[in-house]
Amino acid sequence: MDAEAEQFAYYLHSIHRYLRNSAFAHNSDTLTRVQWMMLRQLHRNGAMTIGAMAEHLAVRPSTMSQMVDRLEKLDFVTRKQDPQDARVKQILLTELGKDIIEKTERKWMESLAEPFSHLNPEEQATLVRLMKKLSDRLPSRGES
Repeated sequence: MDAEAEQFAYYLHSIHRYLRNSAFAHNSDTLTRVQWMMLRQLHRNGAMTIGAMAEHLAVRPSTMSQMVDRLEKLDFVTRKQDPQDARVKQILLTELGKDIIEKTERKWMESLAEPFSHLNPEEQATLVRLMKKLSDRLPSRGES
């Protein structure tokens, strides 16, 4: 890895750690990284089967089923029958699940506001444009 890519990875990790800590540090309902990714995926894309979620996050369906069980006990998700196939169950966010995603993302935006304000509007636009350009060229994989 060249020096610029290594520095970029370091700074990206630093920003990610800052966001994670600002959103979850004082939250007794702290989720694991994978649980968060599951909830966020459901929030963005709606109901999914356990198999589709397992494939998206690159885990075994049996492992995913156990994760869904834990999130269901916390009342963050629920299961319902697939309207097209009664043998299949879909995972959906509950209102509590939606609430934790929205609150966390709002906290992220609040946490970023002050550091981001140190960039002038042109720098902000350039940073966003370059991050999008880089993101658009990443292979499709599970998100965080």
